[in-house]
Amino acid sequence: MSKPTFEASDEVVSEAAASCARLLEKWFGGVAEAIAALEADPADLAVRSHIAQRKAMTVKAHMNIQAFGREVLCQVA
Repeated sequence: MSKPTFEASDEVVSEAAASCARLLEKWFGGVAEAIAALEADPADLAVRSHIAQRKAMTVKAHMNIQAFGREVLCQVA
């Protein structure tokens, strides 16, 4: 069995990198602050991302519990 290959154009990769940079800048209050914080504690990025994802999921579930329940059940089934 071969591993699937993920291919993307340079434009897509550049846009994804820019999006990540904007998010880091927002979380840390600036580019220099983001670089310094990530150099000091790389795990902080994972924690912040997890918190943001959990918050988004909680808001989504709270705002429309029926649709959220159907989505979760479809993923489980």
